[in-house]
Amino acid sequence: MRTRSAAPVLMLVLASLLAACGGAHAAASDPSKPPPPKTTVAVDSRKTVDVNLYVLSGVRRVRLGLVPGMSTRSFVIPADLVGTSERLRFAIEVIGTLGHKTIGSERRFESEQDLPARPGDELNLTLY
Repeated sequence: MRTRSAAPVLMLVLASLLAACGGAHAAASDPSKPPPPKTTVAVDSRKTVDVNLYVLSGVRRVRLGLVPGMSTRSFVIPADLVGTSERLRFAIEVIGTLGHKTIGSERRFESEQDLPARPGDELNLTLY
């Protein structure tokens, strides 16, 4: 019975991974192509509880960040989510005690809102 050394196979796999990563980096840093404009959303929360803000795209749900109760926060929307459709959908996840017969923390999803969006837009979202 012959035993084979795994070193040649490991080197080939490692070289393939490095080549794939290097190609992606070179394409992303193409100086002749300007970066996409930033699309932002300013969130004005009138809620008394903290919420996590998500942007929805198809079956993907991407968390943008935390919006404390009774505050305003701004977020940059990932460029790959903008421009895939004419509108973006936002969802919030309530965090914390809701004040009725529950003790401790509870998380639940609430309303979804959609807004028209194009690359470079500054969106405004008010949470009630």
